[in-house]
Amino acid sequence: MARWQPSRGRDLLARVAYPVFWLLNRPSMAWFGRAAYDFALRCNGIAINFRGRHGLSAAEEAFLARIAPEIGEGTALDVGANTGAYAIALRRLAPQARILAFEPHPATRATLEDRLAGAGVEIHAAALGDTVGEASLFDFASADGSTQASLSRDSVALYESEVVEHPVVATTLDHFLDAQGIGDVAFLKVDTEGHDLHVLRGARESIARRRFRVIQFEFIGANIATGVTMRDFFDALPGYRISRLCLNGGEMPLDPYSVKRCEIFVNHNLIARPI
Repeated sequence: MARWQPSRGRDLLARVAYPVFWLLNRPSMAWFGRAAYDFALRCNGIAINFRGRHGLSAAEEAFLARIAPEIGEGTALDVGANTGAYAIALRRLAPQARILAFEPHPATRATLEDRLAGAGVEIHAAALGDTVGEASLFDFASADGSTQASLSRDSVALYESEVVEHPVVATTLDHFLDAQGIGDVAFLKVDTEGHDLHVLRGARESIARRRFRVIQFEFIGANIATGVTMRDFFDALPGYRISRLCLNGGEMPLDPYSVKRCEIFVNHNLIARPI
């Protein structure tokens, strides 16, 4: 990360901009600042949760359509599959791929199995993280089986104080891939509601060996509860370039790391590729 240094150009820009911000940076103009901030976030690929036509966000659907040829007949992992919208999209766009879906929540997994019956998707009950053994999956007491179930109690409790707990079997990507004899992975999608960093840390050896050609993961408000920063993801993905997913399916590089541009705790999808 480059250290900020004063310069003649920055000083001139500050002098020119000062009158504009003097007029706008005041309580009476807060409405304008908030609107401009929300606009800027979306221009940078943050909070672009516009619905697509096939159950995913418009950005995810555009992205998958663009990278489908890269997946081809390779292996795709859907970690945090929920009820299967992502796995169904993968099967539609990459019909020859081997797709493995991971969903530890018992009720959600039952729905997933019903939806994917006959689709040729391998479903695994394990929760993926950075340890092998037993773990607890948490969800809202008022809506058990929600899309926000997580291995992090704090992530769920951030939105509702009453949570329920399900015992689950946990493993790591490194252990699973070795046990299954899977080498190269064309695409890895991780959506585990604030637990994504632990999934990637459980793939430390695979990341070091560049086994994943494309990785999609999330940075969301729940990371406040888990204490996970974007800096942690940069550290967990050495040798990979991290980009923010754009609405048209493009990838906006985030390197070099910048606190101002990276540490924004608002929902957005990120893409990592080997450099």
